[in-house]
Formats: sequence, C-alpha cells, structure tokens
Amino acid sequence: MKPDQAAHNYRLYIETVGCQMNMLDSELVVAALRKQGYQLTADIAEADTILFNTCSVREHAEHKIYSALGRLKHSRSRRPDQVIGVIGCMAQKDQQLIFQKAPHVDLVVGTGQLAQIPELVAQSRADREKRVAVSLDRRDATRQQVSDSFQSYDPLRDPEMRPSPFQAFVRIMIGCDKFCTYCVVPMTRGPEQSRPPKDVLQEATRLAGEGVREITLLGQTVNSYKYTVDGRIWRLSDLLESLSGVAGIERIKFVTNFPRDMTDDLLQAVRDLPKVARYLHVPVQSGCNDQLKRMKRGYTVEEYREMMARIRATVPGCAVSSDFIVGFCGESDESFQKSADLLRECRFKNSFIFKYSPRPGTKADELFADDVPEEVKRRRNNELLAIQNAISEEDNVALIGREFEILVEGLSKTAKKEQLDDPRVGGTIQENTGTCDDHPQLVGRTRCDRIVVFEGNPRLVGSLVDVHVTDCTQTTLIGSIVTREFQHTGSDLLPILA
Repeated sequence: MKPDQAAHNYRLYIETVGCQMNMLDSELVVAALRKQGYQLTADIAEADTILFNTCSVREHAEHKIYSALGRLKHSRSRRPDQVIGVIGCMAQKDQQLIFQKAPHVDLVVGTGQLAQIPELVAQSRADREKRVAVSLDRRDATRQQVSDSFQSYDPLRDPEMRPSPFQAFVRIMIGCDKFCTYCVVPMTRGPEQSRPPKDVLQEATRLAGEGVREITLLGQTVNSYKYTVDGRIWRLSDLLESLSGVAGIERIKFVTNFPRDMTDDLLQAVRDLPKVARYLHVPVQSGCNDQLKRMKRGYTVEEYREMMARIRATVPGCAVSSDFIVGFCGESDESFQKSADLLRECRFKNSFIFKYSPRPGTKADELFADDVPEEVKRRRNNELLAIQNAISEEDNVALIGREFEILVEGLSKTAKKEQLDDPRVGGTIQENTGTCDDHPQLVGRTRCDRIVVFEGNPRLVGSLVDVHVTDCTQTTLIGSIVTREFQHTGSDLLPILA
C-alpha cells in the first residue's frame, strides 16, 4: 500500500470560522474525538478527518468554507479513508444544499448534534454513506420540541483549543429569541435556553482546577440569562456573584449583551464584584430609528443613549464596545450619518463594523430589497472605521502615564513571529524559558479589556502584573512592568516603587 493511501491515521484537522461560540464548539468536538484516539494536526494534507465549523452570519464566511471545500475535491483519491464534515451554523441552515455544492462532503452536522460527531465520523468511514444530523426547524414543531433538538453540548474540554492555557469560554445559554430581521441565529442556534446555575458553577470550578484564571461567559444575548431553581429566578447578576466565589478564577467577562436587557442589577454587579471585568459589548447596529425598526431590534436610539448613560453613571470608567451594520436595506446617507454621529457621541472602546449581506431565510431577505450598492457599503464601512480608529487612539493617548493590572496572556504576535524566525530555537516558540530573549514582548489585557504589550519574563504568563503605560497605538497600549523593591526595617517590609 502506498504511503499516501495508508489506513486511517487518526489525524484531525479542524477549521473554525465565526464567533466565540463556534470556538467553544470546536474545543468540545476536539475533546470528544481525542477520547477516540485522534490527534490534532495543522496540516490538512496529513489529516484523514477534516471538519469545518462554520458561520452563517455573513455571506463572506460561507464563501470561505465553500472555497476550502473546493480545494479538497480530489483529496479522497489520495486518502480513501478520509472523512470530510461541515458542522455548525451553515450545516444547520443549508443541510442538503452542502452536498449539492460539494458532493465529496460526507457529514453535515448542525449546532445541536455536535455530541454525535465521533459516532457519525466512524459510521461514515465504515460504510461511506453520507449523513445529515440537524435540529428541527422552528417552523415545523413546538418550541419545546425544537428546544429539545438543540441540546447544549458541554461534556468535555480540550486545553489546546483555548485562547490560552489560562483562559476559557463557558457557555451559559444557547439560542436566541430576538428575531432581528437580518439574522439567521434564531434558526441556526434554536430557541433561547439558559443552563442551570449549578452546571455553570461546576464547570468553572473544574476549569479553575485546570489552571484557568479567566473565564468568558457566552450567550447569543448573554444578559438575557434567566433560570428558575426552587422558585428562585437567577439572572446574570446572580450568576456573576456565584462565580466570583470560585477560587482560582481572577477575571470574569461575558459577551454578547442585548441593549434592552441591560438591567441595573447587572450594572451594579459589574461595579461591585472585583473579579468581573469592567467591559461591556453592547451592539447598537444603527444610529437611525427607522433602520432599527426595520432591523426589528426592539429599542430606539434614545433608549440606547439612556442605557449608555446608566452604564457611565453606575460603572465609571467601564469600557463599552459595539457593532454596526452599514448598508442595511433602505439605509440613506442621512441614516448612515446618524450612525456616524452616534459613534462619535458614545466613543466606544472599539466597534466591529460589517457590511450588510442578505441571508436566505431571514425576514430582511424576504421583505426588503438589498438596495445599497456595494461601493456605498464599502465607503460607509471605511468611514465608520476611520471614526472609530480616531476615537480609540485619542482615548488610548489619555491613558499614557497610568498603571493597570494586566492578566498576562502570552507572547505578543510580534514576539511569536520573531521566535519562529529565530534559527536559535529552530522555529519553535519557547514560551516557558524565553530562550530567544530573556524579556520578549508579552501581551495581556486590563480589566476594561484593553490590549497591553510590554517586555517581561515569559514565566509571567498566566499571572496578574501591574504595567505602567508609556505609549500607545490605535488598538494597543504599550508599557513596562511596575517593579517594587522591599526594604527590611525591623519586622516591617515597606514596598517602594522602583
């Protein structure tokens, strides 16, 4: 048998597109497959199991997946035992359409069936039959039946798939009931369901035992969390208070928030609980009431402003980021300028700005014409980005000279590239020893989620350090570690700023 036709080699390649929820889903899938003996590989040509965890929020994400699938059209001839799977949101939405566009795909597995992947991969490899495992359509069954078909999948974790060994995502809810007209998530993720508080607490405790120091709570609209236990209603503020008692967890973040559900008790929890990051991601999408109504966002610009005022008053210094969609159906120049004005007024820490693309199956695609030309969308996108970049740089400049407590995440992108290119380490990143440089550039974040780079010993990764900010860019603070000396005076140790 030729080497390139060897038997099943248990090499897994997985590519993830989309949000943090997809990143967590991939971690869980990899952990389950590892139990079957699989090993991850970054070389797709080496793998005989290839999975694409997909996103359907924007058209570009889907095109990227179909392009990648196209490049695998003839890979089966080299590896007869190869199994190719499309999983996640695009799988739930497109289902049989994926087989029509990419006949060499073996598996289509929706967001609610990820736990079945090890079994489905084995079956497909054994009999070469195509398989589809997806949840019920919300229009074809009762809410409870549909909810039951979208089961949360959190049995296993895989540290190698996390943002860093010290950071982890924790899902506290799945699904969405907001039904914004442009969005496919209510269809691809199913009805809104919150996890039991005890399950979330147990998972956080287990992660802390594995060395995780920062957890990010995930939900499509995370501040809509609601769960009733023995007659008591748990909200996100209650969950944050409970999680704050987990020993070893030093930072707690949560994304993404919905403006209408930004309650005072949640803001007070952010203010009063030291472990909770003073950072809120609250998408506004548009600064025009007509557009918000067409999007079915459920709030007005005035109500969003009122929410922002409550955030500023309750949690002084809290960083807020947002999302904007430009070029949505019917957006005039005047409507767009209202978005630009709101961006200037709110001065978000950062904004994620997207050009609208129609999504089949959404109300916007059914009811409205995609009537804003692509070049206009591009121009508006660039204009909002320029405004946001200017705001970010101005706000970062104002932070020069201040000190912040930083959770060190690892080597910066620059340091990783330098070590990969350094012949002294043979292209290997030596994070634990700092072989290339005793003090390479590290990266971390403040409690307000601002990125900070500074030179330091790689052994600091995973710890909390104080950093003095000396410079900045539009996106990053630049600083140096604050060192402290101790003078021994009798039985007292007096800290002195070095």
